[in-house]
Amino acid sequence: MGQSVNVVAKHSSNPEILRFEINRSLTGMGHERYRSLDDIVLDRPVDRLARRLLEHGGVDGVHVNSSVITVDLSGGYVGDGLQQIIEDLFRFYPDVPEAPEAGTDVPAEEPPVAQTPLTGDETDLREAPEASAATGASEFDAPAEAPAEAPDPDRPDDEGTPAD
Repeated sequence: MGQSVNVVAKHSSNPEILRFEINRSLTGMGHERYRSLDDIVLDRPVDRLARRLLEHGGVDGVHVNSSVITVDLSGGYVGDGLQQIIEDLFRFYPDVPEAPEAGTDVPAEEPPVAQTPLTGDETDLREAPEASAATGASEFDAPAEAPAEAPDPDRPDDEGTPAD
């Protein structure tokens, strides 16, 4: 569950700096800089990303400005696996479910049960409780014709009211 982040890796003229451009804004119009795990005090998506990158190893610092992530690499490190960490930032479950192991019994689904249509007069069907689902009728439905209202003796007639 979740959605992968589209990531484009960009190399800079300095081999110790990698830049990643993503299709999401992590900081809005602001920016965040992380030099160590101690700099991460909150648990926002940008903080989670910095934590994962720093814990991966080979990273001296992370700077995020909106949708651009700049990673300062340790000497000699080339940044293997960093793009995958960024892509999986919002992934919580794998795409493909794991296949059952060989020899594991998986119960087969039962075939659907064929139902016979109800027959008879419409009034008979409406009165049968099992028919209510098929016809949409319910025991709580109002009768087809509502009884006429009796006049209310406390309510004045409109005929006796003088016109303006």
